[in-house]
Amino acid sequence: MSEEMKNEMIESVEDVTTEKTAEVQGGEKQEAEKKYTDEDVDRIIARKIAAERKRMSKLFNEEQQESELEKRERAVLLRELKADAKDMLISEGLPSSLAGLLNYSSKEELSQSMAEVSAIFREAVQQGVKEKLRGETPRKGTGVSLNAEKALANAFKPGAR
Repeated sequence: MSEEMKNEMIESVEDVTTEKTAEVQGGEKQEAEKKYTDEDVDRIIARKIAAERKRMSKLFNEEQQESELEKRERAVLLRELKADAKDMLISEGLPSSLAGLLNYSSKEELSQSMAEVSAIFREAVQQGVKEKLRGETPRKGTGVSLNAEKALANAFKPGAR
């Protein structure tokens, strides 16, 4: 830098410091202080509150719209999961009315509850079939007696008539 520029900078700094010292005389500030009346403060606060309410209202409306959209998306997903579950039940040979017993919170939960319900239903069917096929054990002496067999044999003998 040239000597001349340095001198100009020093002079401008000195001018600024002298202006500041001129503002302060006898320990009092000469700066203009802003004074607000109660009405001014009330108006300022009211404007700030109104602006904040408007901003919060806008945010609330956006959140509400997002919430409604999420609800719709969940409803569509639930319908799709129920349709898939009914198809899976039918393809496995199970009644579609079992779809009401399944957990539709997520696809993983659906497949897990489907496996559990399917296993329980099949086990119950097996037990029912075994119960029906089991029947009663034959009692002693309930078979055809020997005398009845002889009477039948004699009745159908050739020449018995």
